[in-house]
Amino acid sequence: MTEFLAFPFFQRALLAGFVVAVVCGALSFFVVLRRLAFVGSGVSHAAFGGVALAALVGAPPGLGALLAALAVALATAKASGDGDLTEDTAVGVFTVAGMAIGVVAISFLETNVDLFGLMFGNILTVDPRDLLALVAASALVVLLLVLYFRPLLLASIDEDGAFAAGVNVARMRLLVLVLLALTVVVALKVVGILLVSALLVLPGAVARALFSRWPGFLLGSVSAALVMVLGGLLLSVALDVPSGAAIILTGTILFLGAVGAGRLRRNA
Repeated sequence: MTEFLAFPFFQRALLAGFVVAVVCGALSFFVVLRRLAFVGSGVSHAAFGGVALAALVGAPPGLGALLAALAVALATAKASGDGDLTEDTAVGVFTVAGMAIGVVAISFLETNVDLFGLMFGNILTVDPRDLLALVAASALVVLLLVLYFRPLLLASIDEDGAFAAGVNVARMRLLVLVLLALTVVVALKVVGILLVSALLVLPGAVARALFSRWPGFLLGSVSAALVMVLGGLLLSVALDVPSGAAIILTGTILFLGAVGAGRLRRNA
């Protein structure tokens, strides 16, 4: 196992995994707190349409995914903010539309598309350019989380109380959705479109089962994401299985263990 550490591709994979874990772990805290699991899943699936359209016109897949994810996030915020639709209804509509657009676009492609890599990701194929883009996007997400952490936390815990305290609740709701879109694009290369939503939910779910106060909840979410990504990466190399699936399976085992530990602690 240790011999892999000498290979540049594995070193890049470890660094990419660390960066993605920190970002997804931090955002998962807010996803679970605000009950946005389905919204995260919808944004990631809608990005499929953007990737396929980008491939059709010869544009970078990451750019297509980013534009599609941001479009869905903004449209969801607009529809739910106007009271026309609830967040889950709006994102449900945009999800199936994005997937349908993706399937149609792929049917027009003359070249083969790596659908398996697109759907399930492959962290071991991260090249220097991918790593640079991943670090830049992750830095932006972390910066926004740090700058707006207090109002985001207040709005996530109690929107009415946050509004009374002078927090622009609608803006914070929009910010969370935009951060979701950015994080989906960051994690696509690592776990793929179908599994990225799990990376946005499982770390927070693990921490929620173990901690009741927000500092432990937040640190536990980031720690769980690190164990998921880095442990899953090592598991994929050891067993020669897809890295995205190995990461999510590691997170599922962590979640089941956390739920069991939480129940034992409450019953003690």
